[in-house]
Amino acid sequence: MLSTYVCGYQHTFPHILSDLYEYVKLMFIMMNNKLVKIFKQIGLTDKHARVYESLITKTNVTPLALARETKLNRSSLYRYLEEMREKGLVELVLGDKSNRYRTNSDGLNQYLVNEESRVENLKRTIPSLVAELSKQEVAGGSEVKYYQGVEGLKQMLWNVVASGKEYVGLGYEDWNTSVGKAYAERLRSKNMETGVTSREITNQVDDSFDYTSLGKGYGRVYEHKWIDPKILEIKHDTYIYGDVFAYYYHYQGEYFGVEIHNKEIAKTERQMFEILWKMAKEAN
Repeated sequence: MLSTYVCGYQHTFPHILSDLYEYVKLMFIMMNNKLVKIFKQIGLTDKHARVYESLITKTNVTPLALARETKLNRSSLYRYLEEMREKGLVELVLGDKSNRYRTNSDGLNQYLVNEESRVENLKRTIPSLVAELSKQEVAGGSEVKYYQGVEGLKQMLWNVVASGKEYVGLGYEDWNTSVGKAYAERLRSKNMETGVTSREITNQVDDSFDYTSLGKGYGRVYEHKWIDPKILEIKHDTYIYGDVFAYYYHYQGEYFGVEIHNKEIAKTERQMFEILWKMAKEAN
């Protein structure tokens, strides 16, 4: 029996063939996995990769032979072949008796180069497109933004306190109940740092300031009044600052908010707030 020594161990020829087969099989699996990943990145599937892989080792293969090897039904196979042909990965060879397919030797590489070029063009185009759309929004004068979930409310409240302008509105509950005390304290601290003042009308007044670690010092930037719920029952928060009118709702696990960027709406809402502010009573 033919034998040889590898790394000090005696291997018979059949064993060498067996080891070589296992090695080739391993390399084949690794190549297949890489091909599937690439195909998925360009919008194709593992079945496309299976067909492409079969074509790599052959030339001018009939759909019937491909169907047998890949174990895919012919109607699906024709679709996969056509989709790859559109991307330049596969070529159709017309024959007298039957059509055959083969891989385009440089098709995959060329497709990736084209995609890379397309992405680069998008990168160059998007900034100017965004700038143009921004001009249109400004020209229109109005914009509506929708926020959802606790993170959405956090962003919305940050927009309010970071605006640098006095904000007024109706208050349902303190910020602790909607976005958590830690984030609420961050918002209040931001107010204290910038000196931005706020006024709020509410049905429930806590003049002790026990809800914040800033204590009554927070009263330097925050003023609130009480209104009888029989006159106005408040069930959500509103904020008016600059040319923005915003409101958000949080109740029984439902969290959402809306910002309306419109000068005239903000102006009207502020006028109504000032009327209610005169009607409301001092917190004490």
